[in-house]
Amino acid sequence: MPAIGTLRPLACLAVLGAIALAPSARAQPLEERYRNPANWLSYDRDNTGRRHSALRQIHRENVSRLVPKWMFQYSPQQTRSEATPIVRDGIMYLTAGGMRAYAIDATTGRSIWRFDYPFERGAERQNPNSSRGFGLSGNRLYLPTPDCHIVALDSRNGAMLWRSAVTADQPCFGSTGSPIVAKNRVLIGIRGGDTGRVRGYLDAFNAETGKREWRFYTVPAPGETGSETWPHNDSWKAGGGTAWTSGTYDPELDLIYWPTGNPGPKDFDGRNREGDNLYTASLLALRPDDGELVWHFQYTPHDEHDWDSNQTPVLVDAEWEGQRRKLLFHANRNAILYVLDRESGKFLRGTSFAKQTWLDRLTPEGRPIRKPEATPSPTGALTCPDIHGGTNWQSPTFHPGTGLLYVMARDACGVYFRTGHSIDHLETGAANFLRAIDISDGKIRWEIPLHGVENREVMFAGAMSTAGGLVFFGSRGGNFMAADATTGNVLWHFNTGGTIRASPVTFEADGRQYVAITTKSGVFAFGLYD
Repeated sequence: MPAIGTLRPLACLAVLGAIALAPSARAQPLEERYRNPANWLSYDRDNTGRRHSALRQIHRENVSRLVPKWMFQYSPQQTRSEATPIVRDGIMYLTAGGMRAYAIDATTGRSIWRFDYPFERGAERQNPNSSRGFGLSGNRLYLPTPDCHIVALDSRNGAMLWRSAVTADQPCFGSTGSPIVAKNRVLIGIRGGDTGRVRGYLDAFNAETGKREWRFYTVPAPGETGSETWPHNDSWKAGGGTAWTSGTYDPELDLIYWPTGNPGPKDFDGRNREGDNLYTASLLALRPDDGELVWHFQYTPHDEHDWDSNQTPVLVDAEWEGQRRKLLFHANRNAILYVLDRESGKFLRGTSFAKQTWLDRLTPEGRPIRKPEATPSPTGALTCPDIHGGTNWQSPTFHPGTGLLYVMARDACGVYFRTGHSIDHLETGAANFLRAIDISDGKIRWEIPLHGVENREVMFAGAMSTAGGLVFFGSRGGNFMAADATTGNVLWHFNTGGTIRASPVTFEADGRQYVAITTKSGVFAFGLYD
């Protein structure tokens, strides 16, 4: 197996329904608050899902001079951290799970204030360590908590301004995603789709008052549109489809794009939930004012492999068949990279970006025609990808200068039984990569193998690109790296000494560009050596 940093150019994986795309891809206009490249104001920097920064002080020629400038350690220590810090005007805001939060001087690492949430673990399977970070609007920070609340903090002093319940009528398993803010509404979903006890939904809260303004259930009740896809018993009541990650937003179309998780109540046995099981394993296009569903696209109807679609929808404007269109790229857990028209939801193309053996073909509408032998059975069905997917919730990034989408990908197979799954990779193998995919044709231009404690371990670290021609990314083994965004050559790396399960950010403070990454120990900030 090649060492970390080895470049492996690739031929294209199978292209399904390919359509030519001109290489003149550009990002769509940003909301005004995201225009200053010095700041990183949301989980993905802005609401496009691209995780791209226009900063270029750190670039290909000088990235080898990156050194640690400061480190901020959690107290007490975390068992893990998946949080992406946000930065505004030289102040970093960082969560430690859903129980604790900090404001930090982004030039020195000095603590400014600390917030402790009075969490008392309930009877349900609540995870206090899995919050992926703040949402931000004005002087308010929005923190989802493990006991199914969202709180607003004053960014100037950490004082709690309001606290609202995210659930009321079903078991509480908490929220792990980072909220996004669209038109003065704070949007957050819940987790728990694998428990067989939850009906998923997305909530919208007034950013100033905390009042819940609407809720969209991702599993329709009897009589509602889509309920015919849940024809048996009362399975819809625990239908899953939880919105446990973050969505994106197009202010010109005034549409929120939110991905949903796997169906329940049984992940691998769909005999008691015959039908497509809308709106699980789907992408929803909703109005932020009232939660109206404008369109939906279901990636994996009647999912029996636990292939949540909770990956980041990436918004890009580009030429397609000679016309400029608003596109959406979604590298899905089922190992297919989808291209949709984000105005209409029309399917445009699907390409494999990781090893997959379940799909025979996609119809012109994008509906999968499965291979029968991939269906979970009493004796087990060996299928690729495994339960962790061709990718998972770890963040991709899109670089408008290269036209490449960078995806944390995984080649692995698992044995699926009706009662569960096996992820023993001793025989089938497993490998993790950062892959650069050309959006013009869906081909993989290069890949970088990623190694953890053992190669079969799953990588949950994400990626970020910059105008300096770089892609930053991490690995389970604690290695934080920077590669040339065009060629994939690894130009710099630093071992943080702690598992990385988060995505990097970059910002500017006092005229200096920094790059930061969170580990289970805390956050590392890097700058150029003087």
